[in-house]
Amino acid sequence: MPPAEDSQRLCTQRHKSNSGGGASSRKSQDAAPTIPPYPSSRLLERPTACILLPHAALEKDAVTALERASVEICGTVSTLFPDNMFPTPPSFVVGALDDLLYSLKERKWINYPSPSLYADPACQARSMAKYLNDFTRCCCLGYTGMKCPIPTTPRQWIVIESTRTLSNGETRQVPGIALADAGVDDVQWADVLCDVQIVGGPDCMPEALRRLSSGAANAFATQQDRLYHVGLALGGDVVQLACYDRAGLVLSVPCNVHDTPVIFARMIMGLTLLDKTHGGKDPSIVSRNGLRFVTVGGLEYEIAETLSITKDIHGRTTCWRCRLPDSDQDFVVKNVWADKKRPITEGEFLEMAASLEGVADVVCEETVLRPDGMPYTTTVLRDALGGTSERWAIIGHIPQLELRRLVLKPYARPLQEFASKEELLSVLRDSVKAHWDLYEVKDVLHCDISDNNIMIHEQPGSSLRRGLLIDLSCAVLVKGREKVGPIGRRTGTLPFMACDIVQYSDRVAHGPWHDLESFLYVLMIICAIYSGPLNTPREDFDLRDSPMSAWVSGDGDQKAVIMYQYEDDEFRTFLDSVFDPYFDDLKDLVCELRTVILRNWDRKVTHHDVLEVLDRHIRARRSARERPLAVEDSDRDLPVDADCSKVELRQKRKRRPVASKDDMMAATDRSIRLSKRKKIVHAD
Repeated sequence: MPPAEDSQRLCTQRHKSNSGGGASSRKSQDAAPTIPPYPSSRLLERPTACILLPHAALEKDAVTALERASVEICGTVSTLFPDNMFPTPPSFVVGALDDLLYSLKERKWINYPSPSLYADPACQARSMAKYLNDFTRCCCLGYTGMKCPIPTTPRQWIVIESTRTLSNGETRQVPGIALADAGVDDVQWADVLCDVQIVGGPDCMPEALRRLSSGAANAFATQQDRLYHVGLALGGDVVQLACYDRAGLVLSVPCNVHDTPVIFARMIMGLTLLDKTHGGKDPSIVSRNGLRFVTVGGLEYEIAETLSITKDIHGRTTCWRCRLPDSDQDFVVKNVWADKKRPITEGEFLEMAASLEGVADVVCEETVLRPDGMPYTTTVLRDALGGTSERWAIIGHIPQLELRRLVLKPYARPLQEFASKEELLSVLRDSVKAHWDLYEVKDVLHCDISDNNIMIHEQPGSSLRRGLLIDLSCAVLVKGREKVGPIGRRTGTLPFMACDIVQYSDRVAHGPWHDLESFLYVLMIICAIYSGPLNTPREDFDLRDSPMSAWVSGDGDQKAVIMYQYEDDEFRTFLDSVFDPYFDDLKDLVCELRTVILRNWDRKVTHHDVLEVLDRHIRARRSARERPLAVEDSDRDLPVDADCSKVELRQKRKRRPVASKDDMMAATDRSIRLSKRKKIVHAD
């Protein structure tokens, strides 16, 4: 227990705060210059709710999957907010609040606005926000009186309205409460420190948790320094804490706020008085003077640009373009939640490939550590499970992830920023060659070929941009005569997965031919969802509602029918239905690649086979560009000047194709005629 004088100070401070304070109160605060005064003037009630704009949509299936993977653990609240983190423990504060906010005699919170099925939800949110602010204010004033540290910037509970996924799968704008720094005028998801959803009673708590899942998705999508996210579900007199991390959801045991006042106080005090790291913020990512910095390997990098972020709760990767102080060299810093069970890390794979051209180089890789020196993992809260058998029953069914950070070079741009179709094919060709070298020379199989993992980088002193293969987080070491991955290991990015991997992942060993099939899907999807170079998206087109919907939905059977069983004319018609007109002259190439990769039943396709096709088509395009009669029209395939507007690009696309296309079609027709002479026999 705290010393008797501390109790007297808190009680005295509580009396002064209840009566409005005065000169003696100000004098007490002035006597402790190291403790910043609590600026209660910044906690004025807001007249209207803040409208939070959605940044991530959580589908009904995703909510259901999250619920199935959730686990309820006794002790979650004390694990998140342990006693030794508080200058004065919550149990003492509850006692000191007797007759002010809590009645020890009646064992209930005084004037607690218990939610009701019959009350207006918006009114309930306003009443609860005011009560939480009153509790926060009393605790802060008490801490100030005892010269205990409080946050320099106070935190405030505010009423919000936001879009949530309901139990029936529908989305609706509903009221709620969010915790944010005081003084932020237009609070958005990027500012939310805790999310609160209120329902009419304990029986409706599942509905509140579903809404919290939507909030968690938005928090992860907008807060790049978030390690985990905390939400509170309130129903009647019952409260339940929900902690979301990259492995799923951990729930506290539902408790009655009146019967267990210390647990309720611990939640509110932990979120409002402790350092933000206890609410899920990453202390190694900091902001100063409007700039962001991240520390890796003991060096602080300035974050210049966010390159990518996976916008869902189970998303594992964020990438930034960064620079060291007083340097103009760009690096890529990759923040990734990596599988702890993998024997070789991504950084180790990249070190193996250090001598290869076309593969990213690793500068540094480290496991991010908590202030206590232990790694950030998704098993910390789940370790609070009592019995060993119970613990492993839960942990064995979720990803065991730890936070790692890599510094990579060279800095590269996304594949979608290709300057011309010739560059698109050239970059794709470079990546296939890098994949071949990685496989043949280093015995490493990539296993996750996608449009995000093929990049474009500039070469110093050259105007020619080259392809760069990145992301070895799913790679495997392959040795022996077969040189394939283990059977039953389903990895990759769904739209780009080979048919065999989608259909029979439990029976198929991942081989290099599966990755070559993925390269083909990268080209096909680019041709379907883009309308030109320089990241020009195709308007009014959704891959999910197109004939290529099987790629997105994971319908491996339909995907296999199209890719394996369609005759050449059927497949050409299929391409006509999905490709943007800008890519019409790449259909011959795609048809030939399909024949080589998927319809040659005599043997497995090799890297040499694919490179031979790509090289022939690239040479044909370059030959056509060099012909005098085709100079004007071939401008659309030349590297595009940075100042060239997209309007000019669209005008160039309208020009008729030149006769050089006949050379490519003739070469393709010869290849297809040869393949038709062979007896087509399906061999699994």
